[in-house]
Amino acid sequence: MEKEFEEFQKDSEKIAKELADTLNLPYFNLNFFRPEIEALEKISIDLCKKTNSIPIKINHNEILLGVVDPYNEDFKNLQEDLKKKGFIVKTAIISNESFEAGLKEYNFLHQKKVSYLSIFELNEEILNHIKNKINTKDDLSLSLSKLSISDPFLILDYIFGGAIKFNASDIHFEPYEDKVSVRYRIDGILYDIFSFPLNVYPLLKNRIKILAGMKINIYLKPQDGRFSIDYENQKIDIRVSSVPSAKDESIVCRILKLSSVTAELASLGVREDDLKILEEAIHSPNGLILNTGPTGSGKTTTLYSILIKIKKPELKILTIEDPIEYKIEGIGQSQVNEESGFTFSNALRSFLRHDPDVILVGEIRDKDTAQIAIQASLTGHLVLSTLHTNDSLGAIPRLISLGVDSQLIPPALRLVIAQRLIRKICSYCAVEYKPENDLREKIKKKLENLPTRVDLKGVDLNNFSLVKPKGCDKCLGLGYKGRLAIFELLSVSKKLESIIDKNPSEAEILESISDNFVSLQQDGLIKALFKITSLEEIERVVGLIT
Repeated sequence: MEKEFEEFQKDSEKIAKELADTLNLPYFNLNFFRPEIEALEKISIDLCKKTNSIPIKINHNEILLGVVDPYNEDFKNLQEDLKKKGFIVKTAIISNESFEAGLKEYNFLHQKKVSYLSIFELNEEILNHIKNKINTKDDLSLSLSKLSISDPFLILDYIFGGAIKFNASDIHFEPYEDKVSVRYRIDGILYDIFSFPLNVYPLLKNRIKILAGMKINIYLKPQDGRFSIDYENQKIDIRVSSVPSAKDESIVCRILKLSSVTAELASLGVREDDLKILEEAIHSPNGLILNTGPTGSGKTTTLYSILIKIKKPELKILTIEDPIEYKIEGIGQSQVNEESGFTFSNALRSFLRHDPDVILVGEIRDKDTAQIAIQASLTGHLVLSTLHTNDSLGAIPRLISLGVDSQLIPPALRLVIAQRLIRKICSYCAVEYKPENDLREKIKKKLENLPTRVDLKGVDLNNFSLVKPKGCDKCLGLGYKGRLAIFELLSVSKKLESIIDKNPSEAEILESISDNFVSLQQDGLIKALFKITSLEEIERVVGLIT
């Protein structure tokens, strides 16, 4: 068979295909099929050259190698080495020309990943222009429109640099029939920034995917990746998600600043009286603390801020997340991997064998995870997690509906937090006004029975003023700048404990805690009275004042 191979040894795809058929092996042409980045990481380029082989695909511990000569002794040694490392090695035939194409692709993909995946350096000249000349989103749109579409990489530098300056949380690339729209999410609201021709998109999209370590030859399935940017001496993580769309792929880049989760809890919007309740709960040696609210309500930021506040050398803190958004020194962080069976519940079981003091579970989704979290909180662990309910009152019925024994909830549950994000009024252009009598009376009625612990700081509910947005250069003309959260905290009182095993409704839960409870809407109105935000913003987030 080896002599037969020598007869076939010619630089021809046809010959390579015939050899593959003869040996009953798959055939690949690497001029058209790009190797996967994850596969290329497993073998050095020097070893590829030595063995005339290229790693093409990898799936868990199964790796596919494309080789010119499957009888090459160096290649046989490579196969044995990979098997000893636990890989299942499969072989495909490639031609010499295909091998050279694979090496070029290896250099392009692998080197780009090495040089950019950790840190992506923005163009210094562009950064200076953004810092000194770009003050509004219209300024940025104008600068982008003047760029040549023949240099898409400069366009990306402007897009990322502008997003970071404007404190956008996300960048959206949305392809349509003949164009691609770029939109920023700033303080929770999407704004159109720029659009460019659809034929430019593949270059920009592939650059983003290479930066994020994603597969550029996969576009019919969703992918996730991440990279980092150096900006004014701070490292900013960018989490990338791609999904197939009617025209090409839609890409969203989430901008993750560690500074946003290292803030003090008070700066997140927690009132002084609520802060005392929260700190008592998070410094407990055990128990379950739940944070509720929809996606995008700031739950992750709050939980990370709690972990950073309680973190100290003598505590072992473990997290299981999906995905890991912020990497924090001194905390053991793990990521869910459904394909390998590493779920929230399985991770939580494993964590308990590592004797942690504090555990963060990204989300309680099912009965198994809920029961293990409850048991862990009853056996000497402080457990933090999230639960998808509309408010704090829905957390207990939700746990019961998941199958948790209602008798275990009172001794386990310490605190339920609910929150929403609101925009802060721009202090430079806010306009003060007196509300009409009817509106003033509605607000007064909502706030006149607040718990005695709440300090309105001298605000007269019979005569107060509010603020509304105007817009100026300081806030990009939006009238708002920055965000904070409104909160409601549900502490498990003795009266509430006595009714939990009766599967109470939300109305019954509220009645049992009403003397010490401040709702999301009430907290929002307090912040409006303190002129932190506008009444319109509170009504946008939590509904009309009736």
